[in-house]
Amino acid sequence: MKTVRDACQLQPNALSVKLSDQIEQLDELISSEGDGTAFFEKTHITQGMQDLITEGIARLSGHSSQAIFHLKQAMGGGKTHLLVGFGLLAKHSALRQIYAAGIAYADAFGSANIAAFNGRNNPDHFFWGEIANQLGKGEQFRTFWNSGPKAPDEKDWLQLFEGDQPVLILLDEMPPYFHYLNTQQVGSGTVADIATRAFANLLTAAGKKKNVCVVVSDLAAAYDTGGKLINRALGDARAELGRQERNITPVDLAANEIYDILRKRLFTSLPDQAEIDDIADAYGRKLEEAAK
Repeated sequence: MKTVRDACQLQPNALSVKLSDQIEQLDELISSEGDGTAFFEKTHITQGMQDLITEGIARLSGHSSQAIFHLKQAMGGGKTHLLVGFGLLAKHSALRQIYAAGIAYADAFGSANIAAFNGRNNPDHFFWGEIANQLGKGEQFRTFWNSGPKAPDEKDWLQLFEGDQPVLILLDEMPPYFHYLNTQQVGSGTVADIATRAFANLLTAAGKKKNVCVVVSDLAAAYDTGGKLINRALGDARAELGRQERNITPVDLAANEIYDILRKRLFTSLPDQAEIDDIADAYGRKLEEAAK
């Protein structure tokens, strides 16, 4: 009979992974993940990821009215991993043929234009300037940060989104960003007031352009002030667009998804269920013998 070591094929370096290596920075998505193949070889597609892929692709192809997706979970890692995975699929049509095969509209567009912002960063041109830069239209938004923060209106965002190419905006860990801006005074308020308006205008503009999708992650029960400002912007967009944002839980902690994720991260191959049962039974018998 095979041992567990014989039956399970480990991923390269599976036993020498450092925690720091697993902390994913969303803003590295575009430049560091290549064609996404290596990423998905170690990724278990959870139900939350499947929902985002299915509904997000429909939106980017212009076949869905659901423009805004809100990822909420207290645990770390799951939200960012979901954003990276969806971003890679939106960027690479060849990747969709493998990991989104059978999903409606997966072949309806080529490569989406993607902007990814991590709220742990604090660029001088603010999140709206960073989005414009990544979409290749930085000059259009220069006036909104060059002489101090100024919120782009809805029409300004719509002009930024002009064109036939789908646009995907990925916003990760925004509560700490808004929390920090709330400490920066400007006029009779704070920079967070301006950022909240810019964010709300972004959301309503995205809802009015059929192939624009926004995915924002939240940190449940953390950065209370930042979280409230994000929810205020979501509420404004909800009232303007007349529809709710789609809430998605990246990892179902009540099910076995966390174990499925670990299996995929640690192993390249596992034995079939019959062999697993045989090894488990043999292990149980050894325990019984040892207890006698």
